[in-house]
Amino acid sequence: MQYKVLVAAEFKDLNEDAFAEVTGRLEEHGLEKIPTLNSTWEYACDAEDEADAKDNAIQAFTNVVRTYPCELGLVVQAGTSQIIRRKKKFDP
Repeated sequence: MQYKVLVAAEFKDLNEDAFAEVTGRLEEHGLEKIPTLNSTWEYACDAEDEADAKDNAIQAFTNVVRTYPCELGLVVQAGTSQIIRRKKKFDP
């Protein structure tokens, strides 16, 4: 089944150039930037259920961001299931 997952992110200690690079890489990995909301993306994926879709979105997002030293806060939502909140820190 196809799911669309909303991913809102907060980046701490990430400069503007790195943010622009992260945004480009996220789009290369299938995350579509939502232009009306700062630091928000939509991720379309095939998954068995909403929880699996959210896990796929978190994995895709963190795989891109992990190469940039920053603290990342995520809020992830798909369908009517519970919102997932994650905080991760990536060291240089």
